[in-house]
Amino acid sequence: MAPGALPLVGHVPALVRDPARWLAACRDTGGIVTVRLGTRRAHLVCSSELVHELLVGQVDRFDKGGPLFDRVRVVTGDGLITARHRDHRRQRPLMQPAFSPAHVSAYTAAMREECAALTARWGPRQRIRALSEMHSLLAGVLVRVLLHADDLPDGAWLAAQVKTLVSGITTRTVLPWAERLPLPGNRRFQRALREIHGAADRAVDASRSRPEQSRLMAALLAPDLDGDAFTDEDLRGQVVTLLGAGIETTAATLVWAFLLLARHPEIEARLYEELDTVLGGRLATPDDFRRLPLTRTVVLETLRMYPVAWMLTRVTTADVELGGHRFAAGEDFLFSPYQLHHDPAVFPRPGVFDPGRWAAPPTPAVRQAFIPFGTGRRRCIGDTFALAEVTIALSAIVPRWRLCPAPGGRRAAGRPRFRATLTPEDTPMVTLPR
Repeated sequence: MAPGALPLVGHVPALVRDPARWLAACRDTGGIVTVRLGTRRAHLVCSSELVHELLVGQVDRFDKGGPLFDRVRVVTGDGLITARHRDHRRQRPLMQPAFSPAHVSAYTAAMREECAALTARWGPRQRIRALSEMHSLLAGVLVRVLLHADDLPDGAWLAAQVKTLVSGITTRTVLPWAERLPLPGNRRFQRALREIHGAADRAVDASRSRPEQSRLMAALLAPDLDGDAFTDEDLRGQVVTLLGAGIETTAATLVWAFLLLARHPEIEARLYEELDTVLGGRLATPDDFRRLPLTRTVVLETLRMYPVAWMLTRVTTADVELGGHRFAAGEDFLFSPYQLHHDPAVFPRPGVFDPGRWAAPPTPAVRQAFIPFGTGRRRCIGDTFALAEVTIALSAIVPRWRLCPAPGGRRAAGRPRFRATLTPEDTPMVTLPR
């Protein structure tokens, strides 16, 4: 049994109050520990070897489901992230062409243009909400590459809807009974759900008549070699999935990077020097990435310290043995990339921001434990695009601006918010020109 259980509510208070400390205590307790989430029981897998077995070795016996994905499915339907294995095997080949290297390279042009507009809009010593700014930036990119239609909303509107939905998923995961109450948060969630579904449906309709307007949507609409294609309902799920994952996760990763660089000015100075020397004032393209080794390690270390998908769930589809224990079909399982990324046996001094740990090729143990995008056949299909977006954003912002926590907000800056995703507090930051 995991430590910290209370009568009736189980481990919910420990999980909400201090997730990082609780996860460390669970890791010290055993490879698999039982967790009680109110009346629901689950098994937390704390060993990277056993998580790899769950995600790769016995993947067919551990399907997408459990407390988190059941709630996400309300928003995305059976999109690629939430699809059960049977549907995923059909969907992945249909989605893969949209994320080919040629397509990803084309999408990055929109990222460079949106980043250039953002950095030009800021002024010296301007107070900004960095997380909100990054949400709007990423939403603006997706409006252009995915929802490219004249009658669709702008990035700021889209980012607000995604933020409301992510907040609602968090509440429904931790307090499932709350969704049945007539609360303002529930009404906001339902309104955002209708709005985002409507935007996705309009994007699909527009792209069917004008496929040349969105390269990403055109790739999603195209049938495969066997003539199979997504239905309109499938496409809605994929569009909403891409919006949620593409805005929330990448925006949070960027803000974590800015906060970590602000705390480590010596690393920030080296990063500035690399970007200035290699790029000479222009924004990075995919062809530049291999010449930016420090930028790469800063991104990897940010993902290690703060994996946005910090807790994930699965459900067994058959009786299974894992870690010497037998489990029946239909049991819930949890695993935490955050917990694995902070295992001192794999990552010495896990609480220290050290991009240098990625300078050498990773060991097998590191490759197994480092899963910010998942692993195996359910690895995030957009990982290359996400890494490209983060790299381009750093190349646009770091040479021009230093982002520092604003006076009065330094204490809250960088405080992790363990919700459906792991995001920092949206505290004010100040833009300091180079």
